[in-house]
Amino acid sequence: MSLVIASNQDSELTSREEQSIYTPYSFRNALSSTYKIPPNSQVCLQSAKVNLDSRITLAGSNGVYYDWFGEALDETLAVPPIDSSTSYPILQNFTSAGRVEELTTEELADLVKANHREYYPNRMGHHDVAVKRSASNAFEGYDFKYGYNNVQTNASLPSSVASWTYFFDDKTRFTFSSPTFTRVDLGADESLTPAVGIGLGHPLSLSNGSLKVNFADSNASAVEWGVGLSRDCRADPDDGSEEFMPPYFSHREELATTPMLLDNQDYYEDFGVHRNASGELVVRQSSCQTSDKDMLFSEVEYWDNADSDLKGIGRYDIDKNDDGYEYIEFRVVGEKVNLYIGKSGTTDLVCKVDTVSDKSTYFKPVQQTCWCLHPILFVGKDDSKNWKTNSLTINGFSGMNITGYDSRDYSAKYSGWYETADLGKVRGLNINTCRQVDFRRAINDPTFSEIYDHIGLNASNLTDYTPAMIVSPNDTYTPSSNSAVAEIFGFPSKSIVNTGTYSTVGNIVTLSLISDSAPLFSNTKSIFVRLNGFGQQVLNAKTGNQSTILAHLPTAEVKEEGLFFYEPNRDVWLDLNNPYEITTTDFSIDFVYSNEQYAKILQGQSIVVLYFRTPK
Repeated sequence: MSLVIASNQDSELTSREEQSIYTPYSFRNALSSTYKIPPNSQVCLQSAKVNLDSRITLAGSNGVYYDWFGEALDETLAVPPIDSSTSYPILQNFTSAGRVEELTTEELADLVKANHREYYPNRMGHHDVAVKRSASNAFEGYDFKYGYNNVQTNASLPSSVASWTYFFDDKTRFTFSSPTFTRVDLGADESLTPAVGIGLGHPLSLSNGSLKVNFADSNASAVEWGVGLSRDCRADPDDGSEEFMPPYFSHREELATTPMLLDNQDYYEDFGVHRNASGELVVRQSSCQTSDKDMLFSEVEYWDNADSDLKGIGRYDIDKNDDGYEYIEFRVVGEKVNLYIGKSGTTDLVCKVDTVSDKSTYFKPVQQTCWCLHPILFVGKDDSKNWKTNSLTINGFSGMNITGYDSRDYSAKYSGWYETADLGKVRGLNINTCRQVDFRRAINDPTFSEIYDHIGLNASNLTDYTPAMIVSPNDTYTPSSNSAVAEIFGFPSKSIVNTGTYSTVGNIVTLSLISDSAPLFSNTKSIFVRLNGFGQQVLNAKTGNQSTILAHLPTAEVKEEGLFFYEPNRDVWLDLNNPYEITTTDFSIDFVYSNEQYAKILQGQSIVVLYFRTPK
């Protein structure tokens, strides 16, 4: 039996940034003479010493947590109250699949910030993570900052507000010369096809945001028209779809006391108001019937709304228009969508969210699938034989000016939750997740008797939610089973973090969620010793490949930085499979993780002691 001692250097004094062939995680010892190993020999690890630096190692689910932006849920209820909310846990993942991240405190903060995903328009661009230190510069944890822009509007109407056709092909059936949307004459063969556009430049502010559109020109010509707010639904050419709507939505059915008679208006919108083929004012929304398999359009029976100025026996006759109305206006107050109609000097209420009227008389709440609302405009065909081009004019739109926002770009920093799922750009988020909110929540079913209390704004003009971080699995805020950051974020005894301090600068109100204690950094990943250039046969089932790993160092047991010495309590001998004598002039040693990535968390001096023997 013979003993070989290998080391990268003599001193512990070295920086992890230092680069050489003698790094503590990969080094080669050259011999002054040839070393001979007899045939049919074996090798094992006698002992190893490494020096761990102060970084933390993370991989896979170690970098997963969830954000919650919605009403605080009662964790004492047996029935999960999330089914009666409009929100869904937002997956946050700051690690790369299959890769180990080795991070300092500042690097962890930067990585969390860089990978954070925000889907609520008023919060986009206002998230930050800062390292918190004492006056003596001691590390105390992190400050997770969630900002909210409570401004009603900070974006002018973009010239491309109606830049997307919303029907079965790519023909442009309208022009948009800000602020007017005009139907284009494409000839008699096209007269039955609607001109529909959606403005994708800026999402609507949900803090008293509004869309105001003048319909007088189209209404005077007795053409069908429509004004709406909607999420962006792109057609999916991969599955042959040419219709812009959620895959679980159906135009074939509608929920209304009498047919809505919206000829050629079977495009999708979340909230809409129309002149129908009979000259009536029709208000509709996308909704669900929990007993059915698809979402569908349901009529909002505004004439029975307790606060409506159009209360009466049925739909208002917008063809006669005895009140001389000229414009329609949506106003969004948190989850509440209220609808107004008016003319110069007069504004009347069509329908308003309240707790007195039947839920069929006002709009559903703004839920997570439609947080990013865009204006949709529609101008129908002329009922006369003479072709006419008619228009709608946007007189006001409370858009949010968000740098990096694009609902149809895979690489965009910001997009809506539904739109991101539709693009398939985020691991763990897909359309079926959105379906659970759109279709499985009874609050979206106008036939369901339970009244939902829509969330409005608080005194700071913020949607009156209780933001939270889900840092470890929680049975109420589900799904969150793979949350695993409580300790490394500094919340060791918590699952939900929703208590913090608020500060205001201009229109930005920021909630700070600060670590309860300084996170105890530890090496959460085991390290392996790899001996290169010899014949031992090892299968690394994690990678599915052959390896030269020799032994496992249980460094995950180390709870702080510093020296770690390991000596196995029994020798594990590996055959070198050498029928002939091996002659070598060096020994090459690596320290790696289970994925064979270098363990660069090591610093200073590393020592490996090997046994070689020829069994009798």
